Amino acid sequence: MAISQETVEEVLRTANVYDVISDYINLEKAGSNYKALCPFHQEKTPSFMVSPTKNIFKCFGCGKSGSAINFVMEYEGISFGEAVIKLAEKYNIPVKFTKPDKSIEEKKGLVSVAEKVKRFYKEQLKKSREAKEYIKKRELLPRTVDFFDIGFSPFDSSELVEFCKKEGITVEQLKKIGLVTVKEDGMIKDKFAGRLIFPIKDHRGRTVAFGGRTLIEDRQPKYINSPETEIYSKGKILYGFFESKDFLREKKEVIIVEGYIDLISLYQAGIKNVVATLGTAMTQHHGKLLSRFVKRAILMFDSDSAGKKAAIRASKILLPFKIDVYYCPLEKGTDPDDLAKKGYREVEAYLKKSKDFLFFLLDRIQEQKDLKKRKDIIDLYLEILSYIPDKHVQGLYIKELSEKTGIPVDMLQVMERAPVKNEEENRLSLDELYYREKMVLKGLLEYKDEILRMFTDFDKITGSPYFLYLLNEILKDGEVEELEHLKNANIPADPETVVYALNQMHKEWTHQQNEIEAALFPSIDDSLIKKIFQNKKSLHTGGKKKK
Repeated sequence: MAISQETVEEVLRTANVYDVISDYINLEKAGSNYKALCPFHQEKTPSFMVSPTKNIFKCFGCGKSGSAINFVMEYEGISFGEAVIKLAEKYNIPVKFTKPDKSIEEKKGLVSVAEKVKRFYKEQLKKSREAKEYIKKRELLPRTVDFFDIGFSPFDSSELVEFCKKEGITVEQLKKIGLVTVKEDGMIKDKFAGRLIFPIKDHRGRTVAFGGRTLIEDRQPKYINSPETEIYSKGKILYGFFESKDFLREKKEVIIVEGYIDLISLYQAGIKNVVATLGTAMTQHHGKLLSRFVKRAILMFDSDSAGKKAAIRASKILLPFKIDVYYCPLEKGTDPDDLAKKGYREVEAYLKKSKDFLFFLLDRIQEQKDLKKRKDIIDLYLEILSYIPDKHVQGLYIKELSEKTGIPVDMLQVMERAPVKNEEENRLSLDELYYREKMVLKGLLEYKDEILRMFTDFDKITGSPYFLYLLNEILKDGEVEELEHLKNANIPADPETVVYALNQMHKEWTHQQNEIEAALFPSIDDSLIKKIFQNKKSLHTGGKKKK
């Protein structure tokens, strides 16, 4: 439901651009205006100007300009509506909507419930010997535990139930935030019972979900997270972003890790420009959010197969947003938490070893003696390269690859333009392949929201580099002139057909990843990989099929 135009206009009239911006940065008088170093790009001479009389700001360096609303959107990394609400709260302006919005009020109520439960868990931590022993073992300081609002969910769910009764929180509300299940006999069970609790916050610092780590070592799964709810979308939130965003903006760099403890330990060690994916594949929303704050990302993932696959996926998400991607693989058997325990200087020294991800792949190409596996990594290199929007930069990387491999530049350029195919794709004619890509693009143009509800793994599909580029543009809500002709094309693109095609592309991507993995990890015995694959396949075929 949209905020009323009346509210927007009142905020624009009332919100003084000087007052708003001076809450964030220091402004220096310059005649009738004010100047500052631009908060949106690095510079040595101030080119960021604020005009109180015109009630606007403009940076003559990077070109960003607008009203107080635009500034808050850009600085906080939030949407237009969120910026309007934030300024309305600052100036005590009632927020009106085009229609009475029950859903927004309900979401506010659920956030309030999550905040109260967070405080309950935090209080319970003080009473739990097991939780305090675990925290001591992980060498987390009291101030760190307090800063991240770490808590504990009692083994006995009745304690949470009693607390919620006193607070007027209903069972239905607890179910809506994914916190409890109700058994057939009416027994209420806290899903996080007996776990250390990590509140997950949105970019405004509001608790919207929880993560839990078991304190019983042989209990599986070790970590659980809240499911998707009305107030929590895992594809839009990065753990630790709220706590780290000022440091991201300051350093123009983000370190991306996978887990709660990894992030918290690094933050405690003084590395504060860090976010965590919590095992979730990075999304377009993550990329867009980070692009407002940073120019460079360092991927500090585990050195195992899953960690390298996560690095490949993350690079495809971040590069289209003009974020340089570096890779900092950890030594086998270690994680960021282990590194953080050695102190700030040790972590900084390790981070300096980070390597441009494409250069990391170049090293793997040079090391690889098996021609088939070498070609697989070259294909991967060219595929990732296609996600870089700057053609000049692409050319430099192709030149580098040519020098390292001896393959002529013109041949590599042809390879880059050609679709990267696996065996299943080779059975398709080019016409069919391109037709399928056009169908997917057309479907997304017409039924984007509906398709996104049925399929989300867009970073895990095959396709030609140009198709993947156009796909990224659509998912980013970009304007793509090349797609105008598709709107009138005689191609069936109903949501069900498009999702079927996307699922086929996903299967092909999985097959391709298995080949790449074999090339990247030659030390793993082929028979072991085959055995793992067969076990995985038998698990899938042995389980129930999704309807």
